[in-house]
Amino acid sequence: MAFLISIMSFANFVFYPLVVGSIIAVIIEQILRAKGNEYDPQAVGKVNIAMRVRKYLVRQAWLFNIIWFVGYFILMITMRGQQTPMPDLIWQG
Repeated sequence: MAFLISIMSFANFVFYPLVVGSIIAVIIEQILRAKGNEYDPQAVGKVNIAMRVRKYLVRQAWLFNIIWFVGYFILMITMRGQQTPMPDLIWQG
């Protein structure tokens, strides 16, 4: 269980920088698209690189998000039997 929690912690740690990087990559890609000319091969190459970086960051963010949710689901299934019910102390009398 400690291994699962450490994997989930790492996925949580990596997810937020990937989202921030994806947002920055989208902004850079849009700036390059607005400044560049579609007939200039150098401008098209820069947009292509920015687009590949953005797609990579988005895919990695999805991957780590899915890893976190799978770990959470497994953790909830394994912890289901170990929970003890709360005693009903309010209505004792």
